[in-house]
Amino acid sequence: MKIFLGDLVHTWEQTGTWTIPLNIGYVASYTSKYLNKAGIDCNFKLFKDPQKMIDSIKSEKPDVVGLAHYVWNMKLNHRVFEIVKKHVPNSLTIGGGPYFTDQNANENGARRFFSMYHNCDAYIVNQGEKGFFELIKVFSESNKNLDQFRKINIPGSLINDLKKNDKVHIGKNIGALSDLNDIPSPYLNGLLDTFFEGPYMPLLETNRSCPYRCTFCAWGIGTQKLLRFDEERVLKEIEYIYERSKFATSLYIADANFGILDRDSKFAAKIYEGHKKTSFPNFVAVQWNKTRPDRVLKTAKEFRNIAQVGASLQSINGDVLNAIKRKNLTFDQIVQLRKELEKFGQEKIFSELIIGLPYETKESHIEANRQLIDLNFEVQNYNLHLLPGTEMDTEESRKKYFKKTGWRLFDNAYGIYDGKIILEGQEVVLLTDTLSIEDFRYIRFYHFLQQMMWSKKWYYDYLKFLKSYGIHPVSVFKKIIEKCKKDKGEIGNLYSGFMKDYDEAESFDSFKKLEKYWRRESNFNRLKEGNYGKLNMLYTFKLVLNHRKAFNKFLLKISKEYSTSLGLDVDNFVELCKEVLKFQNAKFLQIDNEWKIKQQFTEKFKYDLLKWRESGYGQLEKLNNKKYYKFYISKKQQKAIDIQLRQYKSNNINSTFQKMVVNSDNTQFFYEVRSIAI
Repeated sequence: MKIFLGDLVHTWEQTGTWTIPLNIGYVASYTSKYLNKAGIDCNFKLFKDPQKMIDSIKSEKPDVVGLAHYVWNMKLNHRVFEIVKKHVPNSLTIGGGPYFTDQNANENGARRFFSMYHNCDAYIVNQGEKGFFELIKVFSESNKNLDQFRKINIPGSLINDLKKNDKVHIGKNIGALSDLNDIPSPYLNGLLDTFFEGPYMPLLETNRSCPYRCTFCAWGIGTQKLLRFDEERVLKEIEYIYERSKFATSLYIADANFGILDRDSKFAAKIYEGHKKTSFPNFVAVQWNKTRPDRVLKTAKEFRNIAQVGASLQSINGDVLNAIKRKNLTFDQIVQLRKELEKFGQEKIFSELIIGLPYETKESHIEANRQLIDLNFEVQNYNLHLLPGTEMDTEESRKKYFKKTGWRLFDNAYGIYDGKIILEGQEVVLLTDTLSIEDFRYIRFYHFLQQMMWSKKWYYDYLKFLKSYGIHPVSVFKKIIEKCKKDKGEIGNLYSGFMKDYDEAESFDSFKKLEKYWRRESNFNRLKEGNYGKLNMLYTFKLVLNHRKAFNKFLLKISKEYSTSLGLDVDNFVELCKEVLKFQNAKFLQIDNEWKIKQQFTEKFKYDLLKWRESGYGQLEKLNNKKYYKFYISKKQQKAIDIQLRQYKSNNINSTFQKMVVNSDNTQFFYEVRSIAI
């Protein structure tokens, strides 16, 4: 039996932040093992690139096509299944992934899904390994007769028999695997080797499930306890990965709560071993445990600054946390964690917040940002989007908490496949009982400013300078927004463009309206040319690449107002701000139209800004003699940039930089600095 499995991403742009398809690797490894035991001959082929899969479907005529379904590839999968049914009508099409969980795997949910995605014959609920094997075994036993197959109620799956008999079959829950090690490693058996030759970021899973049940998340639904892969197996996989990763710079750990187990520190140490030996990974993306700061600390130490440490909160509003069934570290624990991390030089610390959650207000959300900034956290803010299969997506929850939702284009999730435009949408919350439409509009631009200036460090020094005078970054963002609304120049136009994109392209009443908008030739050309993306990063690089001088002038006007209101010497204060901005801007990576990076240069300053930064942003003193600084790129930084430029290079430098930011270390965009004698 010829079986194709796909964990498809939109590759139409030719570049993207794509991962090695570990998920379908597990399914193929497990199913092969048990089909062989059952005496059923099978041959698996794995795909990430949809065009390669489409071409292979047409030429090789597989018996089975299985696709992993996520919010970023639903319409793409539908298109591929259309092509399957056109060219291989008797092929079995199977969906899997978190779209269906115990929350919605019922008659109504199945009918709704199969009515929209009618070319999908079956869908596996919860984890895929056991369910996929059961489906293939039944399909084989029915002599690959689809009509006969569709009449059978199969454990762990939903079966689409709408077309002939107007029925869906809801299979009984077969539960999760009792032992993850029953799955042969798709890394160690070589099944994923071919993906190391492409632009794919390796994934590592050391355990599975999540003991928490946040209502906005599907992670862990359908599992009862935390299961783990054997320690020795994981250590071997880590070594296997770092020895073969020549075209990637980052590693993504796919655990829901890394650091939840004491042994995780051993894995971190092994990953760092790879970094020392091969320079891979340069950065590790981690979802950290929420309740064991001692283990988080122990594990973080072993990473030695190649992984950003996180203490995600989502909210600090007690009513919100109760409504979403969320358990966080306490603020006292977070403060202590921060202090302990600083002792061994851990600089990359972040938290996450979500706007749009039940009972959240504009004031409580901004106050959470204020408190996290005071702890010197990088803050990653998200707009709440409703995920199928979660408790928050149920009809009851929607009626109780949300007054209006809208649709926006999923980032880097569009293209033309077999002559048809495919677009993916994301449903976001736009109005609640405690957040108005205008609140969301204000916070959308606020998030951009905070991410660009504070979290991603483009104007971090300037904000730290103002903060030393009692001017909080939150207040700075508020003033910038007020001034942007009135500004008639470049920055006012930048603000207007951002808000126009939000109003027109992120707030559609329906997915059909989203499709209509982006299918227009002028709008679709914008996607072709790489002139659209996640607004925060799209406008960050617009500003940094094209409007930096104008923004500096804009900030200096604001600085002058602050100095007047504080009763300071205006000329002296503005001169200080100019020096800080000059230093900040000199650190920005310089790249020309030929994609050549300026390797090094020197600048002179009236103040010892490097000492000021290294001493914790205290008093900035004027020097008797000017100071010279060398701005340069290290060999390690150059290697990481070269790999990513090869991976993400396009005709649009803004688009390339946006992709380089995802799951990587933002410091790659800044020169290293040291003082020199001249």
